[in-house]
Amino acid sequence: MTVAERLRHETRALHEQTEALLYAESLRSGALNPEQYRHLLRAHWTFHQALETAIDQNPAFFQSYDQDDRRKTPWLEADLAELNASLPDTRPDLFRHWSPVDLLGAAYVGEGSMLGGKAVMHYLQKSPELQPLLANARFYRGYGVEALNKWKAFGAILAAQKEADHDRIIEAAQQAFLAYHDIFRHTQPQHQAVA
Repeated sequence: MTVAERLRHETRALHEQTEALLYAESLRSGALNPEQYRHLLRAHWTFHQALETAIDQNPAFFQSYDQDDRRKTPWLEADLAELNASLPDTRPDLFRHWSPVDLLGAAYVGEGSMLGGKAVMHYLQKSPELQPLLANARFYRGYGVEALNKWKAFGAILAAQKEADHDRIIEAAQQAFLAYHDIFRHTQPQHQAVA
């Protein structure tokens, strides 16, 4: 089994839990409201800002990753600005001590989210409350027509890793999904906060 296949298989349960946490039911039913949409954008920004900052500290390892062409924080900042929403606090410690191999596992989570962006955008547009807010929305449009090519390029990076590192990449991806859970709870509006 390749590392990509293992990642898909061994993170499936966490992936599904993360989707459920991120308002999946409201999203699919067309009932997501502007406050929930804002919360999603803030959670994604927190994750991607921390990940991009950590990847920037390892330019040699991530040379083929083409970080500048994969940045999601500018899209999220533009979307939040469109909603007159402030950026959440950064989480500088989130990936600070992760090795480059570990960061590759976190990047799997971030890059995987781009594959589902088109479907999410479709669901967002089903919500009457959100339709006026989506004209200039950028994050959920993801890589557009380049999505599959970028995913394949990322798969090639994964495939080039030593087999001895596969377990670490998978464990890091699992930890990255759990980080999303933590971020989601900490960026939640106060009156919705989970006890």
